[in-house]
Amino acid sequence: MAHSKSALKRWRQNIKHRERNKTVRTSARTAVKAAREAISGGDHDASVVAIAEASSILDRASKSNVVHKNAVARHKSRLAIRLNKIDHPKDEEPKKARKTTKKTAAKKSTAKPRAKKSA
Repeated sequence: MAHSKSALKRWRQNIKHRERNKTVRTSARTAVKAAREAISGGDHDASVVAIAEASSILDRASKSNVVHKNAVARHKSRLAIRLNKIDHPKDEEPKKARKTTKKTAAKKSTAKPRAKKSA
C-alpha cells in the first residue's frame, strides 16, 4: 500500500488509466487477429480492408500511448509481409546461397601478419 498522499493519488489514477486503456488494447488485438484471419482466408480485397482497419486502430492506440509506437510499426509491418506472401507466393521459396569469389574469400580472412621481433 502507498504511504504518501501523492502515491495514493497516483495509485488511484493508475487504476482509472488501466481500465480506460484496456478497451483500446483489446480492440487493437481484435483488429490484428481479424486481419490475420482475413489474410489466411486468401481473399485479397477483404485482407486489404482488414489491414487498413487494423492499422487505423493501432495508430490511434499509439497516439494515446497505450501501445508503443515501435510495437505498432512492427505489427503493421508483419501484417503487410503476410499480405505480400499471399500476393507473391514465389517469394516463399528459400533463396539460393551465393558462391564466394576470390575477393570475398580474401576479405573473410582477417588475420593480420605478425611482425618479426628485433633482437
